[in-house]
Amino acid sequence: MKRVFNFAAGPSMLPLPVLERAAREMTDVDGSGQSVMEMSHRSKEYKVIIERAEALLRELMGIPDSYGVLFLQGGGTAQFAMVPINLAYQREGQARRKVTYVDTGVWASKAAEEAAKYAEVRIAASSKDRAYSYIPAAPAPAPDDAYYHITFNNTIVGTKWPSIPDTGSVPLV
Repeated sequence: MKRVFNFAAGPSMLPLPVLERAAREMTDVDGSGQSVMEMSHRSKEYKVIIERAEALLRELMGIPDSYGVLFLQGGGTAQFAMVPINLAYQREGQARRKVTYVDTGVWASKAAEEAAKYAEVRIAASSKDRAYSYIPAAPAPAPDDAYYHITFNNTIVGTKWPSIPDTGSVPLV
């Protein structure tokens, strides 16, 4: 079999041994006699898988025990809704919460557009004027912001923040 090299921003190449193990375990994970797709998410076999995945993720990313790890589906687009729903929650009778976004590309723009369904969005800075080819100077968040949102890297044009902005007491997403 001829292997193709994929350097795209999304899915990427996996080492052949990883793919071969995944193929073997597609029908029998760790001798359980079943695929992970067939397991109950409440089973002891699945619990072992998810605990191992969490431990490896914590090790790889240096995630301390004081942080929770949540595995969920949906990708970036689902997170664009989850962030304002959870961080800018509007209680009945209250004014919409304010949030600040820095528009640095397609994904930042999509995130702000989705957030506008749940919160009052302020675009603090944008690089749309030059096809998102640079990271704009970002002003400080407003003190009443529920959060301040940046998209750290723009995989479409290849820009990324040189450093993480200081948002003071306003949560940075």
